[in-house]
Amino acid sequence: MKFEDYIRNNRQRLDVEKPDEEFLWAGISQSLNSKQKNRSLSIWKYASAVAASVAVTLVAVHFWNAEPKQQLIFVNIDPNLAKQEVELKAQIQDYTQQIHQANYNLNELPTNLNDLKYIDNLIEKYSKDLKQFGPNPQIIESLMDLYNKKVLMLQRMLNEIEKNKNYEKRRIDI
Repeated sequence: MKFEDYIRNNRQRLDVEKPDEEFLWAGISQSLNSKQKNRSLSIWKYASAVAASVAVTLVAVHFWNAEPKQQLIFVNIDPNLAKQEVELKAQIQDYTQQIHQANYNLNELPTNLNDLKYIDNLIEKYSKDLKQFGPNPQIIESLMDLYNKKVLMLQRMLNEIEKNKNYEKRRIDI
């Protein structure tokens, strides 16, 4: 309290200088103008960041939804095998579409996407081997087996999704 009393009692001697008001106001107006410029720049920065985010999202969605374009492997080998391949690929595409439409968290399923990617990698590898070494019965059998395994795996995923959704529905109804 002694310090405050000292300031009150000696205020006239302490406040000797008068501020240059024009200089102060010039500085204030200059800082206000620069803030407006900075605001417009920051608005453009935010707008460009949002636009970039939207563009990246659209590209990611495009690649996520894009189906890999695989050519038929058995067309030149055996028409019956080519017909089976077409049916299996159609079934795979149908099941994949149903899984995407289910809007379900696939990480909650016992069968995960890594297993499907592994099968796709094997199909690609065996397809290259088939092109390189010609119609080898073991490679052909392995490829057909891989297609069937992928169909079974997708069926299992769909069954698990359906089972989990039914379980959740029963829990909500109770």
